[in-house]
Amino acid sequence: MPPASPTVDGSISHATPVHPPLGEQPITVVLPADFAAFCQLHHEVYQYFAQHLLADHEMASDAVQRALGDLAASWTQVLAGHRTTAIAWEALTHRIQRVRTPASTPASVLYALVPAAEADAAVLHRIIGLSITTTADTLGTEATTIASLLTTFDRRLASREATALRTCWRAARAAAAS
Repeated sequence: MPPASPTVDGSISHATPVHPPLGEQPITVVLPADFAAFCQLHHEVYQYFAQHLLADHEMASDAVQRALGDLAASWTQVLAGHRTTAIAWEALTHRIQRVRTPASTPASVLYALVPAAEADAAVLHRIIGLSITTTADTLGTEATTIASLLTTFDRRLASREATALRTCWRAARAAAAS
């Protein structure tokens, strides 16, 4: 997102390069302050997550920006519900899925081996290093749900039949450490 400057009413103004017809003034897009605050709060985690699933930094940045753009387009409706962060997470994962090849990174392979909710919790908590509470807030769910997802994930890892999952998980953690 381009640098923002507050306006008199507290909203955040983002100048967007738009080429109007000759003789007309450029268009300035004004985003609500609460949306700008939401973006500032979640952008870094979204970026880390996208980079763990997409091999390319530019693709990850683009996916995050497009997801936030999707969210901006329906921000009033998103705020009307009680699942703002869950809706935002869905927008992000949808954008990532649109550009992700099946085996972009070891972390992306994880999604072929376990349900997405478990993979999301494991990547956010165990690879990116978010607390259980912050993981829950990011996904728009309860901390007890995250704890349950992580317990289920651990059981899958411990299963004797989970050789592919353990191999993938070790590779994902090694990639994150490097």
